[in-house]
Amino acid sequence: MTTVSLPTRPGRRLRQIGLTHARRRMLLVVGSVTALTAASSLVAGTTFGFYSSSASPEQNTFVTGVVTLADTGTGACTVVNMAPGDSPPACTLGTTYSGSMSVYLAVDVVVEAQAGSGGTALYNPAGSNGATVAITDNQSAPVTYVVPSTVTACPGGAPTGSTCYELDNELLGTNPYVNGATDTISTTVTLPGTAANAYQAGAVQVILTAHAVQSKDNGLSCTTTPTAGHPCSANGTFAWS
Repeated sequence: MTTVSLPTRPGRRLRQIGLTHARRRMLLVVGSVTALTAASSLVAGTTFGFYSSSASPEQNTFVTGVVTLADTGTGACTVVNMAPGDSPPACTLGTTYSGSMSVYLAVDVVVEAQAGSGGTALYNPAGSNGATVAITDNQSAPVTYVVPSTVTACPGGAPTGSTCYELDNELLGTNPYVNGATDTISTTVTLPGTAANAYQAGAVQVILTAHAVQSKDNGLSCTTTPTAGHPCSANGTFAWS
């Protein structure tokens, strides 16, 4: 059997070549569109950086003030064997304020009196021949403090059989005191020469307690006119410690 090869027609070959080139161009175009889509997605997801700066943090600190009152020259004393007409040296209470805030200063005064073998308490404001008590200080304008004379309830620790008298918050002054303020308060007990046998073996204790309260936002307000050496019963918003 004889095989005959027919020659390829030139026109058909050219058409095949043209189809191949067109197809390749189309694939290239599709590939370019895909690349552009990917590039657009990349741009949309990008975060751009910006120059910036931050200042150093600032720390704010708030500290409360301090009110500190100390006994610095205590001269407590005990006197025995007093005789009519005696006036022993004064007993003293020295105080120094060393806090960081301005304060009002005051002193509480308690008198505890007991009777001895004579039957009458040594401090007897209602009588005329008992011991007298005086309380003063050494400020530039010395203050004389009121000695309590009205019977009150005795504080805990008072000797058995005591009759007690008390006045609280007696002002050292009507103006605030600042760090470094000092004061020495003296207590003097005198037994009159007219003291009779009724006062034999009697005793009396005079107890002073100095205290301070901050004056900022605590304006001095008393139920009576504030006076140095007199009690200041707090009135309104003013409050003692």
